[in-house]
Amino acid sequence: MKEKQFTKEAVIITGSGSGIGQGIAKRFVEEGASVVLVDIQEENLLQTKKRLEQIAEDNQKIEIVVGDLCEAVIRESVVHAAQKALGKIDILVNSAGIYPSTPFLEITEQEWDLVLNLNLKAAFFLNQLVAKSMIENKLEGRIVNITSTASEVARPGVAHYCASKAGAKMMTQVLALELAPFGIRINALGPGLVETETLMKTLTTDKAIKEHEEKVSFSPMQRAALVEEIADGVMFFASSQSTYVTGQTLLVDGGYSAGRVFKSLK
Repeated sequence: MKEKQFTKEAVIITGSGSGIGQGIAKRFVEEGASVVLVDIQEENLLQTKKRLEQIAEDNQKIEIVVGDLCEAVIRESVVHAAQKALGKIDILVNSAGIYPSTPFLEITEQEWDLVLNLNLKAAFFLNQLVAKSMIENKLEGRIVNITSTASEVARPGVAHYCASKAGAKMMTQVLALELAPFGIRINALGPGLVETETLMKTLTTDKAIKEHEEKVSFSPMQRAALVEEIADGVMFFASSQSTYVTGQTLLVDGGYSAGRVFKSLK
């Protein structure tokens, strides 16, 4: 039997009620970790917990925190829950985020704040709280911020989203410099188009299917990523295979960021 990578390790995964965050949480549980799941959608979070309990061993703990990470009290409760239930925090994965699509000339200040507050501000201050906990407990912790190819490649209609993810990338680099003396590594992972359950449920009309196929055509590999492939990248950053890697962004995008495909490669 293959040895599990993260037994006895405590992991916080935000945005883990569905999609990428859920897939990452599943992989950590499969690899022996105890986890704190965080999401604003309580029903999704409870369903995720139930799924993970079915594959977890008796010594693994699965805790949940429901709430909006834009609120300082929720971020504090996440850290407190991890410390109380798991005794420490070894790894943080910031996967929570939103992706509204609105033309630049129509973006309101309210919508701008909504995107930047969750995608960047909340991630920053959760990083800070978790890093303080790691330092206090003298742990050589690991943090992974989920960014996006939008941190590298401009897209119309998502100026606020692109700005938030570019900010998260640079934040990760700066924090890597400041946390390195404490033995804490922090990296970013930027997915391209990912085949989540939520995405697949939207493909119910000819228009939606056509738009999805067009997005897929921009990738040299001519397909969307599987959630498991995004989790693979996170596992690398969290594992002993990357002990000399910090401040980096890994783009898991099928070559999308290398350059747009203008004609069929087949």
